[in-house]
Amino acid sequence: MRDALLEHLRCPACQSERSFVLSISHRDGHEVRGGTLTCSTCGGRFPVREGVVELLGDPPEQIAREAAGLERFAEVMRADGWDRERIRNLPYEDIPYWWGQRRAFEYWSEQLPFAPGQWLLDVGSSTCWASAMFAERGLSVIALDIATAELQGLRTADYFISDGALCFGRLLSSMNEPAIASESIDYVFCCEALHHNAPDELTRTLAEFHRILRPGGSLMLVNEPLRFPLKLKRDHGSEVAEFEGNEHVYFLHQYLLAARRAGFEVQIRWPRNIPRPMRGEPAPEPRAPARGVIRRKLARSRLARRARVAWRLAVSGDASLNLLCRKPA
Repeated sequence: MRDALLEHLRCPACQSERSFVLSISHRDGHEVRGGTLTCSTCGGRFPVREGVVELLGDPPEQIAREAAGLERFAEVMRADGWDRERIRNLPYEDIPYWWGQRRAFEYWSEQLPFAPGQWLLDVGSSTCWASAMFAERGLSVIALDIATAELQGLRTADYFISDGALCFGRLLSSMNEPAIASESIDYVFCCEALHHNAPDELTRTLAEFHRILRPGGSLMLVNEPLRFPLKLKRDHGSEVAEFEGNEHVYFLHQYLLAARRAGFEVQIRWPRNIPRPMRGEPAPEPRAPARGVIRRKLARSRLARRARVAWRLAVSGDASLNLLCRKPA
């Protein structure tokens, strides 16, 4: 961690903000690698290990189980050939899932006026690829996760920062009680993470994002899975049951209502660039000329575009959700 991070932290024990005093036991040429944070208000003490600020405290049982499941999943990744070099290459792996992540990241990078020195919180940072890419653009980044395991947690950050070319903070904390000071963050990037909240936690987590954002700040909800009337996926967690992933699936209106209740102004966003075929996949067949003309005419119609997006997001079941949520200035 770097000293500047202290001004962005909140004590998880007493909720006092910017109250930590740092005692350093080990520092390298780039950051503090070991030490202790002591809250000047309540006296709570929290460790800094391998550059990770550990403010999760005594987590609820479900969070502890999910973190342990991520460690098991990291072992599966390691057995499947994932290593430092593959992680550093993300999101440029030639895999459909990662091409979708790259497409979303590039879209949001074009849409928002990111400026060097602004603070961004990467929620559910996992492999830390997005934290590294935002840091490369000059933002001051905090990667937040409930796990520290390499390949699926905050220690993966060392793959990106060990050579000193860039650095970003790592915070062990939960998204529904983030140990972040109020109005200290310009952007929150939440990529396929919000659905890890149970229904009673969804609005609470969004309200916490609203609290930590500065007035005029933005929350990016990226590639959230959806449930659809024509494709009722009743048990999203079955896919990750062995890793106790605490996953849920919601309808579009549930996300929209929760974000508005939290105080956000909400816009649905739709990345327009279409991913290329993966290696080994046949190229799409050319469309009939008449069909192409009709599609181009519809594409020029704002009403038709909105109807198409509404159908895919709310009814047909073949899209994920991207929301821009702004905190009023």
